[in-house]
Amino acid sequence: MTKTVKKATPSKMAIVIAAIVANIIWGTPFKLIKVMNEEMGISRDLLGDNYLGQVLATISIRFFIAGVMTLIFAKAIKQDIFKVNKTQWKEVVIMGLLSTTAAYFFFNIGNVTITSTINSTILAQSTIFFAAILAHFAYKNDKLSTVKALGLIIGFAGLIISQLTGGTQLSDMFSFSLTGEGFMLIYGLLAALATMLAKKIGSSLNSFVMTGWNLVIGALALFIIGIAMGGRLDAINWSGLGVVLLIILAAASAIPFSLWYWAAQYGNLGEITVFKFIMPISGSLLAVILGEHFTVALAVGLALVCISIVVINRPPKFLQAKLTKEDLETEELESKIQQP
Repeated sequence: MTKTVKKATPSKMAIVIAAIVANIIWGTPFKLIKVMNEEMGISRDLLGDNYLGQVLATISIRFFIAGVMTLIFAKAIKQDIFKVNKTQWKEVVIMGLLSTTAAYFFFNIGNVTITSTINSTILAQSTIFFAAILAHFAYKNDKLSTVKALGLIIGFAGLIISQLTGGTQLSDMFSFSLTGEGFMLIYGLLAALATMLAKKIGSSLNSFVMTGWNLVIGALALFIIGIAMGGRLDAINWSGLGVVLLIILAAASAIPFSLWYWAAQYGNLGEITVFKFIMPISGSLLAVILGEHFTVALAVGLALVCISIVVINRPPKFLQAKLTKEDLETEELESKIQQP
């Protein structure tokens, strides 16, 4: 008689640590991208009109490596990475073009255009707010409750306050440009749409296989766009530190996804999603460590955005007590997430 060996369930602490570490790592690319660009000689002064094309061509290599890393991991856990049918390939291509090519086209141009990395990190959290709004219209069991609406108001207030520059006239009170702050908000909307699309089409294909291929395909399309905009591989200063940073950035895409998926598999997704507030804090602190400074507006904006993330995903008990029976309806939370 053979004994059935039960797979050990990880402790709650291990699940929480995995979720926290994933969000800490997700916060690092905002500043590291700028540091890598400086190290590789990718600057507006040197490249002129070809600068943004070079930014996209270079960063596409990061996503290609991240995709390969994810596919290797999928292979290691005994997934057949080539067992993808025609319908699934179509879905993967759509996901790749939306979540990698389109979303990170706007993210990377916005990130390098905005002077303050802390500002970029705060604005990127708009994807959480857009996702909550879109889910209200897309899913019957994920409607906006009173508390969620309060969280959104707090969050958008944080985004607005973070743009205050201290000017005395309305025209110079806010820091905003289309290719900077505007592109970062467009990224937030596209990332939210990509999350919803992943929920719809991801169930028929292993998450790691889907993510690996959509990163590879999306990266190739992003590379072509970068080259068309004037980017060139021979214009990159392939220094040792630059290559190391590129690999670190690739790992910062692949590793957190693996940790998050593992945590979501064994833990309650509603409980771990609340740790998303750590990501903007992580990105902001790294920016400060590497020489940037908080302004009062950025500090207040970051605090409000972090509070809103907690309220939207897992409201404190004193707020939960105020919810109506309808508000307590079970939420359908996303099991797949793409971050910078």
